[in-house]
Amino acid sequence: MTQRYTPEQAERMKKRRYWVYVDGECFSSAAAANKYVGENIFHAAWRADLIAESGGEEMKIGDRTKSVRRGNHVVFLERRSDLSDKSVRDYQAARRKLLNAGWRSDELDEMENGELYTQYRNELELERLSVPHFSGYEKKYTRAEIRPAQGRFRREVMSNWENQCAITGTRLALEAAHIVSHASGGAASIENGICLAADLHTLLDSGHLLIFEGIIRLSDEAKKDLRYAALEGTLLRTSRVKVHFPAL
Repeated sequence: MTQRYTPEQAERMKKRRYWVYVDGECFSSAAAANKYVGENIFHAAWRADLIAESGGEEMKIGDRTKSVRRGNHVVFLERRSDLSDKSVRDYQAARRKLLNAGWRSDELDEMENGELYTQYRNELELERLSVPHFSGYEKKYTRAEIRPAQGRFRREVMSNWENQCAITGTRLALEAAHIVSHASGGAASIENGICLAADLHTLLDSGHLLIFEGIIRLSDEAKKDLRYAALEGTLLRTSRVKVHFPAL
């Protein structure tokens, strides 16, 4: 791959913005131009080559690249005002977050900034919802590690709860779990096991559900979910052999 710029030049070029002209129509970004022609032909590598061939870093605001044919279209770029340092930092932070969330680099390259920031805000909202909050509680709930159990322990736990979810009573999609994980010193005993529907097991493991003195408590986020809101304040079902939960 041809190296177009030194690392210092490349850093400066990140601030550069260009108008994209396609058959005389002006677009604020390559993503908008791609949508106009209905295909992804103005990708980042092609634009970088065109800019480098037309002066690269020496291009001034208002300067245009040479006109070229791209597919069935005549295209040129025009340098516009640069991004501020803060805008560059914000963009890079948003891009890193989306890459870490599983977006591909080429997908982000073809997004307009507004679309990228919308996806970034959506990702932050998903992240916020994954962290449990409990209004009105002075003590913070430190959740125990809950992990699926197998073998004899599983059979004994399921039997202790009469093959029903300890919270809802359903017999569907059940999982037996250690209340305190083996890694945290939890014993493979009936007293340290609970039978839960798979989705409630996940809520407990993620901290959105806790059991305090036999009463079900939900995080503020879980209370807003219609699937679970009615569980707040309900009593844990009674097991044959009493189980023990860690104190808050």
